[in-house]
Amino acid sequence: MNYILFDGQERINLLPFTFTRPVSEIRIGILTITEKWKFFLKQEVSFKTEDYLQKKFPLKLEGDNIFINGSYLPSIELVNEIHKLKVQEKLTKNGTVIAYRSSTLCGEKELVAFSSMETDLDPLKINYNWDIFSKNGIALEADFELITKDRKSVPIPNTVNVLNKERIFIEEGAQLNFVSLNASNGPIYISKNSEIMEGSHIRGPFSLGEGAVVKIPP
Repeated sequence: MNYILFDGQERINLLPFTFTRPVSEIRIGILTITEKWKFFLKQEVSFKTEDYLQKKFPLKLEGDNIFINGSYLPSIELVNEIHKLKVQEKLTKNGTVIAYRSSTLCGEKELVAFSSMETDLDPLKINYNWDIFSKNGIALEADFELITKDRKSVPIPNTVNVLNKERIFIEEGAQLNFVSLNASNGPIYISKNSEIMEGSHIRGPFSLGEGAVVKIPP
């Protein structure tokens, strides 16, 4: 199956972030929405976005495609419902199209004629800029469980003060000494080659990206 992440009406509400990227390229939690879908679908995806962005984020059309609204975050349950779609069927939530299956890209007028399946799920979705921040903790929790499963964290240095160490994951190459990590209210994920400078106090839910640095005030 060929999967395409498309920008819906939410794109306008998510400006200025979406001036330079499709909606699904927004990072919420540890991963971008694109990375989450690729993880669940277990394959690459392409994009339907603004014309001026298509060179960097190309569209790949095949004879049978599933188009997914890039403002929705995936879950096993949601992916299962999407996989049940037949050609010219759409999956909706409160009138908003989550996904549809078609041989061609369809606009709102064409989608009216599609058979509709209304989901009972309540999938996580970003509608406005503030959703990226207000829903970040929920998304981070889900990502943490997703990407740490069956993996082992680098040992936490002895110089680090820790609360709830089982909710802390550190990748290779991360540097942190004489800091405190408190995962009582959410997980902490520290990516490879990142650094937390001494004297810093980190409270979860928290994610530090690859190569990023937490600096202490001068």
